[in-house]
Amino acid sequence: MKKLSIVFIVCLSVANLFAQNASSPYSVIGIGDIEKSNFDRTSGLGHAGVALQSDRYFFVGNPASFSFLQNPSFSNPFYFDLSVRYKNVNFSGTPINSTTTNQSNDLQFKRISFAIKPKAKWGLSFGLLPYSTANYSFNSVIDVQGDNNNKIPINFEGSGSTNLVYLSNSFLLAKGLSIGVQSALLFGQLNDKKIMYSAITDSVLSKETNVYLTTPHFKGGIIYKATINKNWSGSIGATGSLKTSINANYKETVKDGNTTLKTVDEKRIGYSTLPMIGTIGIAATYKNTYTFVFDFNGQNWSSVKYGGINYALVNSSRISAGFQYVNNVTIREKNISVTYEKSFYQAGFYYNKSYLNVKGEPIKEWGVTLGAGTQLNRSGLGIQGNIEIGGKGTTSSNLIKENITQIGVTISYRDFWYTKKIKKYN
Repeated sequence: MKKLSIVFIVCLSVANLFAQNASSPYSVIGIGDIEKSNFDRTSGLGHAGVALQSDRYFFVGNPASFSFLQNPSFSNPFYFDLSVRYKNVNFSGTPINSTTTNQSNDLQFKRISFAIKPKAKWGLSFGLLPYSTANYSFNSVIDVQGDNNNKIPINFEGSGSTNLVYLSNSFLLAKGLSIGVQSALLFGQLNDKKIMYSAITDSVLSKETNVYLTTPHFKGGIIYKATINKNWSGSIGATGSLKTSINANYKETVKDGNTTLKTVDEKRIGYSTLPMIGTIGIAATYKNTYTFVFDFNGQNWSSVKYGGINYALVNSSRISAGFQYVNNVTIREKNISVTYEKSFYQAGFYYNKSYLNVKGEPIKEWGVTLGAGTQLNRSGLGIQGNIEIGGKGTTSSNLIKENITQIGVTISYRDFWYTKKIKKYN
């Protein structure tokens, strides 16, 4: 317990060091860019792995996975993960010029998670996960009503994020069959500011909104795992969440220069909406060494019925697939053979038709991923890393394309609540 407390304090200290400054013009819509990564071992597999489970480490994307963790015997194992990510974005397109910042960078703490197995058929996990991010800054012009020859420049700036504090419970119903529920609180803050500069009246008109979001969020999951023959095993998994209404405390201030023209401070029920989301996936493993995964994710955004000038929300879909090689090592101590995972290597890809349609152009995302990890010692300390290279958007119709490079690192720790005697063989 002392070790866990030290790790937790260190993580909270490290988390305060990271700050966001990466921009994306497409995050101006809704609650921002919704995160596709779970920041676990699936990050190197093209973000596929809803059917994956293990007794040595955990997958946060499917709440049904935790009942497959190692059963408590003489002692109860606990699991801890901490993830960070560096992100670089280069922008291209007609709106980008020599006076425009064409790239952004950030380094952020992304996930902290714990998992335990209180009973043989019951696993649970709790922690903090990112859900969406809004960060943008760009200039445009608007026409003066009744005078097409005069245009007023306008600056858009926004920032903020939403996160999930979650508790996942997983229950093994029968051999190889598990169900789970993730109960979470979705919370966050979004800030948006618009500034208009008028050369006609020599005035500066600004509108600033601060939105504080909070709502319960639930996701269910199921996994079935079976041995096919002496060489092959396979699993199928699925997750789903229902349409969710998000409430908000909404604050708005409109100013002309330093003079306040209007203020709004109210609670808005149903300020925004998340659609019904579902993912289904399969995994196949050969001789406990080679694993192939494939996922399909669908999101029913058209039911939200949200849109504006030149943009609309549409149904989105993502396919992702990956391959993993595991280097298993067998050692023998005191007439006992112990096999453990020494290292692993991964590759994957994804293609996503996002929920945004701007100026009649569907905004698409794609990427390739590589991952690797190793156990630093047999007591349970491990490290894994992944790199992702991809893109989002298009330069057609005067839009902006994002060229994205991401590097993620996860530190994992596994130990026991009580006895030290069995650590040597686990």
